[in-house]
Amino acid sequence: GLVPGQATGPAGAQHLQWDWDVPVIAIGPAGGSLAAPQAAQLADQLVAMGAHHWQASLVPQDWPLSQAIAKAAHQRDQALRQRIDALQAELVEQRLVARAKGVLMAAQSLTEGEAFSLLRSGAMQSRLPMGDVARSVVDAAIWAEAVNRAGQLRWLSQRCVAAAAQRLARIDPPAARKLQQQAQKRAREILDALDRLPLPAGTRAALTTANATWLALQACLDRRLDLASLAAADQAAELALNAAELLTGALQLVGSSPMLRVVNLCGRQRMRAQRLVKLGLLVRLHGAAGDAAQAQAQADALALMHSFGQTLQELAQLPLGSGDISAAHQRAVVHWQAMGASLQSGHATTLVQSAEALLDSLDALTSCWERSLQLLLG
Repeated sequence: GLVPGQATGPAGAQHLQWDWDVPVIAIGPAGGSLAAPQAAQLADQLVAMGAHHWQASLVPQDWPLSQAIAKAAHQRDQALRQRIDALQAELVEQRLVARAKGVLMAAQSLTEGEAFSLLRSGAMQSRLPMGDVARSVVDAAIWAEAVNRAGQLRWLSQRCVAAAAQRLARIDPPAARKLQQQAQKRAREILDALDRLPLPAGTRAALTTANATWLALQACLDRRLDLASLAAADQAAELALNAAELLTGALQLVGSSPMLRVVNLCGRQRMRAQRLVKLGLLVRLHGAAGDAAQAQAQADALALMHSFGQTLQELAQLPLGSGDISAAHQRAVVHWQAMGASLQSGHATTLVQSAEALLDSLDALTSCWERSLQLLLG
């Protein structure tokens, strides 16, 4: 590339623009025509803008040497840029590998060396660069956590209403009030954390809707507690539940990992557990048998029990399980059966207690799946 003579003055150099990846030669007046400060300023500007050589004029006998010098300087620049790019890529890979090792160490209680060996083995088996394998592990962990958090919004919406119903039924009101406050606080923390993620436009719109439904639910819960305000809160909680379901599904699509579907299934089980205790308490609050609202709550509870059992079977049949997952799954089955017995007996206090035990077991099961080595490396 040639820079014409009229453009090689200090003022003209400020207006030169090019992005050609070729040797560039500046053509201008003899060096003696510029004072030393001007020459130094012009040289800095030309080099900064990509010039590789300068000569006074297009003298035929000087041209081959000028081309060779410019070409050599250009090749040196290219090699330097490639080296810088390689170093930057290596640094990015090292950071990814470090983060992936941290995920695996926490998930499987591995040493740093064991985690690195696992990543290297995954890279060899998949025939992918180590950086790509590390990125898949980190991304899986990030989006699994996001799906887990969004899924918690589902059961938290039901927990708020269940706690309010527990207060209204006079079953340890102070404890119920504390559970409700904790659920509302946790939901706010989750929404704020999800808001900090780099979400696509559609997923961010789903998050905005979920946030709006939670604000509406909180407004209902702030009202004086009676059957009417409880019914309004229950309706608002249904909207919050539906919005959280859509948000969780959108996040699962963003992450596109098999782990996310499993985490989503576990999260839906937690929601069903809280929904069941809510329905059980509503049955008690609605009074005499034969009441339409009570009959509907009983029918909904039976449908939920059926769905819960089907999902437990689906999780048990997944081929990526482990000993820890099997043990956690069995504990969840035991507590689910206990909750079913509590629903049939109609004993509200036992129902609340069994629901808490079931929720704890489902939290443990979800954590086991999140730490699943096969899914992290999948």
